[in-house]
Formats: sequence, C-alpha cells, structure tokens
Amino acid sequence: MPQVLETTQTQTFPRNETEIYYPSSRDDSEIIYPEQREDDRGETSIHITLIANFLNILKLFFKEREDVFLSGNMNLYYEEKNPNKWYAPDLLVAFGVPNHERSSYQVWKEEVFPQVVFEIASERTWKTDISEKLEIYGILGAEEYYILDPEFAFLPAPMLAFHRQGKRLLSVSVDNGKIFSPRLGLEIVRAENNFRLFNPQTNKFLLTLEELDVENQRIKQEAETEIERLKAEIERLKASN
Repeated sequence: MPQVLETTQTQTFPRNETEIYYPSSRDDSEIIYPEQREDDRGETSIHITLIANFLNILKLFFKEREDVFLSGNMNLYYEEKNPNKWYAPDLLVAFGVPNHERSSYQVWKEEVFPQVVFEIASERTWKTDISEKLEIYGILGAEEYYILDPEFAFLPAPMLAFHRQGKRLLSVSVDNGKIFSPRLGLEIVRAENNFRLFNPQTNKFLLTLEELDVENQRIKQEAETEIERLKAEIERLKASN
C-alpha cells in the first residue's frame, strides 16, 4: 500500500449503480431516500462497541452545542434526486448543522458535508474504506477522515488518518499511536486493542458511559461516607456539650 493516499479529481462515483428505488406511491414526484437498505449487513461486536462508545462519548462532549450533529451508521445521501448515491459512515460529525433527529443525512438539505468521518475497517469494507470512500469523502468536502482497525487485521497500521490540504485529503502521520483531530479538539489514541479519545485541555481520557457510571458511583459513595462522618461529628459535639 502506498505511504501517501490522496483523493483524485475524478467525479465518477460508480457505487450502487445497480440499485433502483422507485418514487413514492403517495406522490409520483417524491423520491424516497431509505432509512435502511436491503444490502445493510451486520458487523462484529468489536466494531459495534467501538462505534457506540465513540458516538456516546462525543455526544456527551458536545452536549452543550446545538450546532453539532453526530450519528453512527446513518445513511448519507450526497446527490439530490439520486437515492443510489449514498454511504453509511460508521461515525459522522457535522459542525454548523442543527442537532436534531433525522432519518437520513441529505447533503443538499444540510448544506454541509460532515467535516469528520470515521470508518471501522472490517473484512467486507476495508478495501473501499482506503480507496473509494477516501476519494469521494475528499471530493465532497470532508476535512478529516479516520480509518480504525481495532483488530489490526486488515490495514497496514491500526489507524490511518487523512486531513484536508487544499482540495484533497492527504495522509498524515500517526505518531506513537495517536493523532490530534483539529475539528474535535481531541486526540484519537490507540490503547491496547482499542481506541480512546483524549482531551489535551484536561489531560484526561474521555470516559465511556460505563466508566462514567462507575465514576458517578464512586463520587456518590464518597459523598455518602462524608455525610455519615459529618453526622457522627455533630453527634460527638452534641454529646461533649
């Protein structure tokens, strides 16, 4: 595999040309952009867990932002009136887009292509992840593209990173298993056989929901212990008086 992967300027998007989706029976002029596709296939538990963790962590991180939309495995349609032009990124982050629920992401309606895209390499996707998707995401306007291989089974490295330079997505170095995402303001870090998100501002890893629950339980227990200590101290003072 070449050391530098970059997008080209071709506008030929061959994907899914054999699929045909007919207009809605409710309105002959209405085009349906399916929420789910017949060719959707399952992934491994490692794949799903990583996507879910990143999605939940980032939703918490951006919870105060009304102009950041995140979704995992949502159908993204990039050509108006052509529902055969689509992808379903494992994780997309779109800045400048209202944070509300949607059935699919239609680029011409949002007027913003997601600036940050993650794909998790798998046996059936890794080849298009490093070629076709890299090219098209770059043409459509992605600023950062990360391909993660938690099993280290398909890519030449556990993580490949691409940042926009001019009109192209070019590969950038992943040093010591980590790369800084300018848009997210976070580092993506290879940790053992997994990936984590690290906040350089706090010098801490962002917690998963499970870790956050454990931390909350610890804080609660410490608070209850302190309350009991104060109660005992009050009783001691009363007795001494």
